[in-house]
Amino acid sequence: MDKSLVVVTETLNGELTLASLECVEEGREIADRLGVRVRAILCGSEVAPLAQTLAAHGAEAVTVIEHEALAQFSADGWLQALTPVLRDVQPALLLAPDSGQVRAWLPRLSARWHLPLVGCCIRVNIIGDGYPEIIRNTYGGACQERLIWPYATLVCAMLTPGARGVGAPRGGRATEVTVVRPNLEPARFRDRTLRTLPADPRTVDLSEAERIVSGGFGVGGPDGMALLRQLAEQLRAALGGTRVAADRGWLETQRFIGSTGKIVAPKLYLAFGVSGAGQHLAGITDSECVIAVNSDRTAPILQRADLAVVGDLHEILPILLAKLRALAAAGSPDLIRPATVALEPVLAPALEVSP
Repeated sequence: MDKSLVVVTETLNGELTLASLECVEEGREIADRLGVRVRAILCGSEVAPLAQTLAAHGAEAVTVIEHEALAQFSADGWLQALTPVLRDVQPALLLAPDSGQVRAWLPRLSARWHLPLVGCCIRVNIIGDGYPEIIRNTYGGACQERLIWPYATLVCAMLTPGARGVGAPRGGRATEVTVVRPNLEPARFRDRTLRTLPADPRTVDLSEAERIVSGGFGVGGPDGMALLRQLAEQLRAALGGTRVAADRGWLETQRFIGSTGKIVAPKLYLAFGVSGAGQHLAGITDSECVIAVNSDRTAPILQRADLAVVGDLHEILPILLAKLRALAAAGSPDLIRPATVALEPVLAPALEVSP
């Protein structure tokens, strides 16, 4: 096979994960600098139709590894399936999402092949005549580290979900699809996934959350954050916030959002008392729908918002909670639909108390 930049992708509930598509798009930019192709590798059972989605996001070649034993994740199964394929490809660089699954098998492969492995990557680049350069978060996001390797060194990089976002697909891209059916031995798998439980919004990693309720300095303290926690529970959303809120102890330190914290890309982002500092806005760049409530009409977050409410959140929140509880009691499906249209009629009465 031709020299390629390899992206190992994942699926969830029969669909490619957003983190996988991010890796493909990141790989597309790097491959152009190296002068190589982007080859995506996809493991699973009956996943070949997803190859066209990978092509639409930049993959020039797709290797689909099909086996019924790969329908559910197994680190041993993925190692058995991927090792011979990767050995034949001889990648110039290997990218994968920084996910729990990848962390289960890729470190073992890098140890066996004596390859450098880097996690928490937020940017991968090629400098000079082909030197891999990786920027990664360290010390819980408090610092960033720049790593450079000698020319032609194969590096395994795990890209942080949400670090770059996913662009629009481009149809009509030609791609070479190869289907591999390995001879696996499921009886030798030491680990198996029996079932996958839905994520608990209260504990799910913010980078994977579809809905986020966020609080900033304007919530005023632990009592204000407690109200936001109630709102998050009503919306089945994750609770996050700004670094200022985390530094004051109103929020767990691992749940603050920004360029030095969690980078998120939810379908719905609700911001209360968040002014919108540059580092915070950098962390929500790829959010689909942003709703912001702030008493300062000049707050930068209001310029970013799809729906901006100028008012006192301590007056608005009780009204919003009451409306949501009434919708829940009536069994309204609009309560959990992640779209602005679902919350505009709920927020409309709150506008009456806005100064």
